[in-house]
Amino acid sequence: MEAEETRRISVIDLIHSHSLLCEEVYNLLLDENRILRGSGMLEEGGVLEKKRMLLKALDDSLQEMRLAARASAVSKSTALRSVANKAQQVLLKAMLLDKENEQLLLKHALSSSSGNVQIIPKPTAKQVRKRYEAQN
Repeated sequence: MEAEETRRISVIDLIHSHSLLCEEVYNLLLDENRILRGSGMLEEGGVLEKKRMLLKALDDSLQEMRLAARASAVSKSTALRSVANKAQQVLLKAMLLDKENEQLLLKHALSSSSGNVQIIPKPTAKQVRKRYEAQN
């Protein structure tokens, strides 16, 4: 019984540390969002390098949790559920913010290349018919 309690605490600790890591990711995404809303230059804050480091840390954390879950059949206690739900909520917020950041990146990319974009008018029915007849 005591060994199972120790394993449960260990898994809870792993999930808690993973949750803290998720909060770091969320805070970094907030910084990225602030930069994108301002200058749009991500290089200034070293955001991309920090993202790479946190991604590696997240991968390692997930691997540790998988190993711990395989090694022990931990029952789902209230404490375990609570810690897991907290981590899940932070991840969901981070995913929504990341989606917004992607849209801001796209907006900046399109606005910076607007001089090179050639707008092609929609073809008329007559042009489509001519092109189709030329192909057949």
